[in-house]
Amino acid sequence: MKKIFRYILKLMIKLPIINYYSIRWYSLLGMKIGKNCRISTDITVIGDYSNIELKSNAEINTGCFIIAKDKIIIGNNSTLAYQATILTSSNPNGPYNLLSLIYKKMSAPVMIGDNSWIGARAIILPGIKIGSFSIVAAGAVVRENVPNYTIVAGVPAKPIKKIDPELFLNKSII
Repeated sequence: MKKIFRYILKLMIKLPIINYYSIRWYSLLGMKIGKNCRISTDITVIGDYSNIELKSNAEINTGCFIIAKDKIIIGNNSTLAYQATILTSSNPNGPYNLLSLIYKKMSAPVMIGDNSWIGARAIILPGIKIGSFSIVAAGAVVRENVPNYTIVAGVPAKPIKKIDPELFLNKSII
């Protein structure tokens, strides 16, 4: 019965007339959602919705792909751009695939700090922490933690610029 209820909730999210209420449907599926968040209705979540936590003003845009086998926290005012991917697990199909002898199944949380921006089609691998006020460029593959106030780009993602923290002192957008 619980599986049927969850399936119906997932269908409700996709209906255009229900779009206005999508935050409500996602929270019924178990997501922890702060105030003023925006979540597109056409994201793909594999795993447990209750592993996903969005802080205030966070947003997940169209086409994002999220494997939520472990915790995912998206900080205040942070954004996942179009088709960004977050992976919290990897598994080379063990025990059937012999690569599983070298690359073990793993699961690890992903944390994204406050005021960060994950660019379009960026990929964040399991166990990664993205610092606050950081940018992951479009198409980057993040396999190492990103410090606060850092812009990373490339495959694999490498730091390309530091952001001056002084820019944000005593500033407010609203």
